[in-house]
Amino acid sequence: METKMILKDETLWDRIQGFSLDASDAEFPFSKKLAKEENWSLEFTRKAIEEYKKFVYLCCILPKGASPSEVVDKVWHMHLIYTQNYWEEFCPNILKRALHHHPSKGGGNEKLKHQNWFTDTLKSYKDVFQSEAPQEIWMNGNTAGKTKGKWSIWKLIPFLFLILMLSSCLGEVIVTIGSIFLSFAGIMVFGAIIAFIKQIKEIQDKNDGNSGSSCGGSSCSSGSSCGGGCGGGCGGCGGCGG
Repeated sequence: METKMILKDETLWDRIQGFSLDASDAEFPFSKKLAKEENWSLEFTRKAIEEYKKFVYLCCILPKGASPSEVVDKVWHMHLIYTQNYWEEFCPNILKRALHHHPSKGGGNEKLKHQNWFTDTLKSYKDVFQSEAPQEIWMNGNTAGKTKGKWSIWKLIPFLFLILMLSSCLGEVIVTIGSIFLSFAGIMVFGAIIAFIKQIKEIQDKNDGNSGSSCGGSSCSSGSSCGGGCGGGCGGCGGCGG
């Protein structure tokens, strides 16, 4: 949707709008470099460049110039680095004047001065372009337009720490369950061994009982006497009496 504007210099605005900051033969043009440097999305970068052009237009038509937002100022700074494009093409051929960057001198008075200047710029923006300045470009400062790349490097730390804790807890649970299982298996094996030993002992006791009954309860060790007389059931002991 096109913005309805109150133009004071339509020719100037057309020249600014028609000027591309991206060189047609560049593999890594201005917009992509800006997006990478500031960690902005390409869509946000495109909007920031559009607002930069509006800012430049205000600088040229307003008696006291204009004050940029942080986002617009970053676009301006990047453009100034492209010295040939800025000073040999943009300023003389498009703006037809030099547009210098004037940083703040610092201090309370200077800060108040720039705050008032910025407020006047936003008011003039609304008067000229017949719309409010986009909040994400003019009011959000350094937090605007950030992609998810660098955001995750710090904010993922608590998430990774949580995963580590869960992993540790999961490891402890697995170890505990494994220990319980091994203990139960050990008890079962030990019980089976005890039952097997008991069964063998019972068989041995039974066999011993059968051997004792053939001697009629008497001792059958070699070299022993027949006890209470002949016919005691041992089959003879070499005779009795004299």
